[in-house]
Amino acid sequence: MEETAILDPELASRARGVLIGLVAGNQLGAPTEQLETAEAIRAAFPSGLWNLSAPPKGSPYDDDAAMALLLAESLAEVGEFDATDVAGRWVKWMKLDGRGLGNTTRTALRLIERGVEPFAAGTQAREADHQRAAGNGSLKRCAPVAIRFHENVDKLIRVSTQQAAITHADERCLWACAALNLAIRELLYGNIYFVDEVLHRLANKAPRQLLEAMRRVLIEAQTDLPITVPGETGYVVHCVEIAFWFATHDRSLEDALIYLAQAGGKTGTNAAVTGALLGARYGLSGVPPRWLDQLTGSPGIIRLADRLLTPRATRSSSSLTAER
Repeated sequence: MEETAILDPELASRARGVLIGLVAGNQLGAPTEQLETAEAIRAAFPSGLWNLSAPPKGSPYDDDAAMALLLAESLAEVGEFDATDVAGRWVKWMKLDGRGLGNTTRTALRLIERGVEPFAAGTQAREADHQRAAGNGSLKRCAPVAIRFHENVDKLIRVSTQQAAITHADERCLWACAALNLAIRELLYGNIYFVDEVLHRLANKAPRQLLEAMRRVLIEAQTDLPITVPGETGYVVHCVEIAFWFATHDRSLEDALIYLAQAGGKTGTNAAVTGALLGARYGLSGVPPRWLDQLTGSPGIIRLADRLLTPRATRSSSSLTAER
């Protein structure tokens, strides 16, 4: 009989909170993302947005949640990061669904589908779409790496940048993923002063724009957050700044995600990334019970978080992204 690993209850709750918070934030914010402005969202949802909307039939997750869960499944099943395995899962999902994919990500995955090596595809995608090269496409999916490698900081940083490079080779994207996952890792261990630790570890590595954004979160007001900067919605540095701000200012997961889902800009992604960070801070108990009931595939996502903490090289009988 196979032994069942005994998980530390607090660590397990925080790890589950990361994945559930990410998917809940995405599911809450996805319906408003195409509306772009808070004014348009208020007009479309005059009573506000408080609950998770059911996803379209045949498409349980858009790209934020789907690619994160596929990355998590690969890490849990393979045990290590395998770029070819991860990229193959993403390509398969793109062909089956692909809801929400951004231009840079789609370009890279199309190149991989045609036989280009994953990291070469990310470089070529950056060159083909250099004006959008620092989008948040790699940031919104990277959180499973923090859970899988929470005990090995060097590997956490390396794999965070590697998974990003498959589609987003810009250095701002690479180090934004490392910063987010370092923050999640610190919160998994209960360190609410995570910003100082992340800045310390990345001080001589990360781009100046990213370091400055992380320093700002400690002193700026909520009204100053770069949520709807003209021409810069989806900028990866802004997304890190927004998520870090909510995780350092004692906002509950529910209040933060409801605010972001109605604030305009990249609502689905801002809420997903912030949800992952706040899920790490408050654990699964910080997620409203009604959202757990409304969230697509929540029992499987919880099991997947546990598997990331105790990975085994065995393939799951089904993929969460294939659930209908």
